[in-house]
Amino acid sequence: MADFHYNVVPTFSLLTGADVSRIEQKILCTSQKIPVGVLIPALFRDLSGDAMKNIIEVLAETEYVKRVYIALDQADEEEYRKAKEIVAPLNKKACLIWNDSPELKQVIAMIEEHLPLGPRGKGRSVWTALGYITGKNEVAVIAFHDADIITYNKAFLTRLIFPVMNLGFQFSKGYYIRYKTKFYGRVTRLFYFPLVRTLKDILGTTEFLDYLSDFRYPLSGEFATFVSQARMLRYPSDWGIEVGLLSEIYRIVRVSQVCQVELVERYDHKHQEAGTEMDKGLNKMATDIARTFFSYLSSNGVILTHDMLTTIRLTYLKHARESVGIYESYAKIYSGTISFDFHEELSTVELFAQTIEAASLDFYQHAYGSPMIPEWKRVGAAIDGIMEKLIQAVETY
Repeated sequence: MADFHYNVVPTFSLLTGADVSRIEQKILCTSQKIPVGVLIPALFRDLSGDAMKNIIEVLAETEYVKRVYIALDQADEEEYRKAKEIVAPLNKKACLIWNDSPELKQVIAMIEEHLPLGPRGKGRSVWTALGYITGKNEVAVIAFHDADIITYNKAFLTRLIFPVMNLGFQFSKGYYIRYKTKFYGRVTRLFYFPLVRTLKDILGTTEFLDYLSDFRYPLSGEFATFVSQARMLRYPSDWGIEVGLLSEIYRIVRVSQVCQVELVERYDHKHQEAGTEMDKGLNKMATDIARTFFSYLSSNGVILTHDMLTTIRLTYLKHARESVGIYESYAKIYSGTISFDFHEELSTVELFAQTIEAASLDFYQHAYGSPMIPEWKRVGAAIDGIMEKLIQAVETY
C-alpha cells in the first residue's frame, strides 16, 4: 500500500521490507526522558484470547515500554483473578485496572454526582484508565490499541509511536487494510466514508470535513499522543469514541502536527456481524458514529433540521451504493482470492441508512447531543482530591 500521497493529514505508508529496528533504538533512547505507556481496553473474553496472549508476550519484550495499562471492563471478581494471571508475564510493567471493583465503582459514582458520564462502554473504560494514568504521572506518551489484534507485533507499536516520540508530532493515528477471503471494515467502507461525502455534498467543503475524510482508517482503535493532551480530551462514552477523539484532536492540535501511519500490511482481529437490530453490533456502532457527527456539526453552528437529516440519509444511500459497485470491481481484480457478496453489501448499506434515522431521533431527544465524558482536567477541578481517590481505588486490588 506504499505511496507518497497525502492531502490534509501527513501520511506515512508502509514500505515493504523496511527494517524498523533502527527507529526502535531511537525510541528506546528517547524513552529514557519521555517514558512510554500502552493502554488496552478489554473485556475478559478478549483478554483471555490467543490474540492478547501474543500481545502480552510482545509488550513484555519491548524495552521502551515502561507500563502497560489494561482496562478490564464488565468483569466479575473471578474473571479479575484470572486476568491477573494472564497479565503476569508483563511483570512490573503490568497495571490491571478493574473497572468493576467496589472501590472504583464508588469513585465513579462520586464523580457522577457532579458530572454526567454517559452510558458505560469502550469510551468510559478508556476514560477511567486515562484518569489513573494522568494522576500517576508515570508516563509521558501513551499509545492506545485494542486487545483482539491477531496480526500484532513489535513493529506495529514502533511505527505507531515513533512520530510522537521522535518526529515532533502531537498525535499519531494508525491505519491499515482489513481483508482475508473477503473485505472487512464495513462500518468504515460502507458507512463512514459515504457519510462524510454526503456531508460535503450538503454542507460544502470545510476544513473539518476535509480533515475527517483524509484519514485512511478513521475508525481504527490505534493512536498515540502525549498524556498532557489526553487529559484535556472530551469524547463520547459509546462507539462514537474514534470520531469524537479525531474531532477533539482537531480542536486542540494543529493539523500539521497530526499524522497517520500505516502499521501493518494486513490487519486482522475479531469480526462482528451486522445483524438486524439497531441497538447491537455494527448497527449500534454506526448509530453512535452518526449521532457523534451530528453533535459535533451542531456544536459548530450547523443547523440540522428534520428535512436536512432526511436528505443526509437519502444522499448517503446514493454514495454508499456507488461504493458497493467500486468494491465489487476491486474484488474482481483479485478474483479467486477475495469473495464478494453484492446482495449482502447492499443489505448492509440499507441497514446503515436506518441507523442514520435512528441517530437522528436520538440526536433530537438529547438536548446536548452525544453523551460526552468530561475531560479529566475538569474532573480534577470540580472534585477536590478525586485523583488521589481514583489512584487508591485502582491500587486496592
